Amino acid sequence: MTPPPGAWTPTFTPDEIEHAPRRFDHAGLGILVAWVDEAPRAVSAACLHKGASLEGGVCRDGVITCPSHWWRYDLRDGSLQGTPGAALTVYPARVTDGVIEVELPAPMPAPTLRQALLAHARGEDVGHA
Repeated sequence: MTPPPGAWTPTFTPDEIEHAPRRFDHAGLGILVAWVDEAPRAVSAACLHKGASLEGGVCRDGVITCPSHWWRYDLRDGSLQGTPGAALTVYPARVTDGVIEVELPAPMPAPTLRQALLAHARGEDVGHA
């Protein structure tokens, strides 16, 4: 799944993630940044199984293993190994002036009062801002 375009956010230098992916949080999103095949990669940092952080998982040949439940993800495309169609969200990443930048989606605007009331009337989770 690819999010809509947003802003490029600076994260780490390639040297900081050369040996192990690192996580950063931005506007409620956990993002895992890795260096794979001589290029920066960025995916959602939460395992699809139970939401455990992938940071600290063993990463070999571009595949990270969840440290909590052993699920394995290819960091090039976010795919869950052995489960076609299941994948982490992938974010575009690039190196600019020696810093890895990740393109993150623009924050969702808060719903208007009318939208919140209609969603509540439909029985949807409105959430609280």
